[in-house]
Amino acid sequence: MGFSLVGGTSARAEEVVWGWLTLSGPEGLAWGTDSVPFDSVPRRRDMLLIDSDYLGANKADRPDDLEIPAPQGERRFLRYAHGALVDAWWVSEQKLEAGPLVGWAKPEWTGIILGPGEDGYLAYGTASSWTVGNRTILHWRDKAGKHDVIAARAIPDTRYGTTRPAPLKPRGDTGAKASIKGSFKQAAKSLRGDLASCLDGTRMPVEMTIQLRLDGRGSPSRIKVDSEQPVFSLDDCVAGALLALQGAPGSSGDLIVFRMK
Repeated sequence: MGFSLVGGTSARAEEVVWGWLTLSGPEGLAWGTDSVPFDSVPRRRDMLLIDSDYLGANKADRPDDLEIPAPQGERRFLRYAHGALVDAWWVSEQKLEAGPLVGWAKPEWTGIILGPGEDGYLAYGTASSWTVGNRTILHWRDKAGKHDVIAARAIPDTRYGTTRPAPLKPRGDTGAKASIKGSFKQAAKSLRGDLASCLDGTRMPVEMTIQLRLDGRGSPSRIKVDSEQPVFSLDDCVAGALLALQGAPGSSGDLIVFRMK
């Protein structure tokens, strides 16, 4: 990748809340540098990063995601594209504040998107997005209060293209027919058409299993979706379809959706 190595990047505890991620770059590194912390390791692929999609025409366009040491209760990630530092993610078990990065400006949008959960689940959380100069800033807060994430990303150029998340919403009922069963069957009865429509375009017959955990208000806070056939953007579609589901606060269970055609 044509990198050069630099020293470690850990911060003093009193600098954590405000100091690691700035508009100029993560602590000790500037956007566009080819320097890489010597103690970095490749990001594990089971660690979901919000707002991390990219566009690439060939293998050389695939970015390199690295994790660097962080204080307890945090995780920090860097992305290099074509040998240059372009993006960073700050994940914390404590609340993070995006205000210093965005000048306390009103976000361009705020809505629910999926973020990192645990035990193979994805987490529902509230995200806000800004454009500041030549970067985008996204702040995400887990509905269950377990994680905050701030993502700072480069505006796409001719060599590195990004795709941005959008607030979850139901795709809409396309008229597809499906049967549903499971412990959340009654709660999801009115949403059956939206769930069935998430399977449009895949090979039939097909069955998908949805596991849900609800928060203290009875709304979805964790979701895990498995399908017999690959389906593009299935997690987001199903999570959007179930936004309006209401059940017993703190409960968990499943839904099984079966579609013949």
